[in-house]
Amino acid sequence: MVQILLSLFAALAFSAPSSPSADASFPDCVAAVSRDDGRGTPYVVTKSDNICGLDEPRQLTNPAVVDYQALLEATDEYKKLIKDKIDKTSSKGITLMTKARARVLKACESVRASQGHCSVWKVIKRRDKRSVDDITDEVKRQL
Repeated sequence: MVQILLSLFAALAFSAPSSPSADASFPDCVAAVSRDDGRGTPYVVTKSDNICGLDEPRQLTNPAVVDYQALLEATDEYKKLIKDKIDKTSSKGITLMTKARARVLKACESVRASQGHCSVWKVIKRRDKRSVDDITDEVKRQL
């Protein structure tokens, strides 16, 4: 089994294009490899979904997940953006969204530390299909 995997990785390495832009499927291949590092980690994650805490799958022991969009929508900054019909791409909109994200990050970090979670994620799944603790409600109370 190990020899088969090594052969497949070797074939990918030798058949990979010389530059990522040479083949549109190259980034997908890299993303798939980075999601499963081959070490048998019990979690499937994408690093960009990490909000705070550890971001290496092999280091995770007690991660949590949140509904990030719901948390953003619960912030005063986001509510002001919607109420005043401010364009998210405008200078004011970007400032408000940055403040909203910072507020969510601070609240996630606070709940993560107080409840003993190693990290908080927008999206995370266990390979064995068991659920990951959802701390959205606790984080909302911090906002």
